[in-house]
Amino acid sequence: MIRNRVFEIVEAGAKETLLSRGFDIFMMGLILTNVVVVVTETVESHAARYEAFFYAFEVFSVAVFTVEYGLRIWSCVEDPRRRYIHPVTGRLKYAVSPLAVIDLLAFLPFYFSVFIDVDLRFLRVFRLLRILKLTRYSGAIETLGNVFRKESKPLFAAITIMMSILVLLSGVMFFLEKDAQPEAFGSIPHAMWWGMATLTTVGYGDVVPITTLGKMVGAFVTLLGLGMFALPAAILASGFAQEVKRRDFTVTWNLVARVPLFSRLTAIEISEIAELLRLQTAMPGETVIRKGDKEDSLFFILVGQVEVGLDSGPVVLERGEYFGELGILYKKPRMVTVTAKSSCQFLVLDAEDFNLLLAQHPDLHEEVMRVAAQRIEGEGIAGENV
Repeated sequence: MIRNRVFEIVEAGAKETLLSRGFDIFMMGLILTNVVVVVTETVESHAARYEAFFYAFEVFSVAVFTVEYGLRIWSCVEDPRRRYIHPVTGRLKYAVSPLAVIDLLAFLPFYFSVFIDVDLRFLRVFRLLRILKLTRYSGAIETLGNVFRKESKPLFAAITIMMSILVLLSGVMFFLEKDAQPEAFGSIPHAMWWGMATLTTVGYGDVVPITTLGKMVGAFVTLLGLGMFALPAAILASGFAQEVKRRDFTVTWNLVARVPLFSRLTAIEISEIAELLRLQTAMPGETVIRKGDKEDSLFFILVGQVEVGLDSGPVVLERGEYFGELGILYKKPRMVTVTAKSSCQFLVLDAEDFNLLLAQHPDLHEEVMRVAAQRIEGEGIAGENV
């Protein structure tokens, strides 16, 4: 279906194909170029010299962003998570989602400027919002958004405490300094400027206490600020680390579940194995295993092909297959060299963990021994220790 194909292309991460990847790269390049152009336009000499080019590029960008937005609205009903499945209300729901609003703001101000006399400097500010479209293509920004959402309660508590302290200490400083500095501490709102600058440890120095008690309170606030603003930073750092760890675990779990050898295991068993595995990549022509190496790990092929150099001729192993088990099972050094034929991704299991895994799962042990026997007998990698 054409609409489903369009959704897979325009929606980042929906389906990894050459066309969808190319579309993502094109859009990211266009967004970054727009930001460079907007910044360059603020240099008056460049703005006058390249005015025609800047306007033509703006028209081209608006056209692309408009078509992209229309395609997203049209194809959003194909979302496999079925969030926008209704042809009318589903599209309306998608249109008010944060990313869709950002997409709309990327080109809508241009159309307003055509019909309404708008200050171009004001329009440039809206054009800079196009950089927010990169959030659609950035996993790191998405992760940070998840952290803010999950840590919202402790963050709100920390901010509430800080605001309470700010108001309280600003009130104290108002009463201590109002007579000595009525222009700087003439009201609590005036004193709050000093309180914010001091609590954040910025200390601009434009407003400082001059009374003895005021200086003492100021010193206390300075020390307090070091700890208070470290609190939300610690919450975000901890939350970000946990979110990254969770995402990595989820990715690894999905990769393990795709390995045929583990297909019969339960979700809990796959989770246990996922914690033991590490991801490794190899470029075409790179040696993965070298003849004579110690039998220290087992490799599961996720992506790509490897070539096993046997005396009887090379053997190619592909996605879903594994190698390196014979050396671990029979405790012999590597007898062959394995080379990546293409860009490869492997899940690597250390020998100690592999032996422990076989001891805990007799069915896996039986399957591995069956494959090992076939390879030794010549049905796969004959007579060689890979």
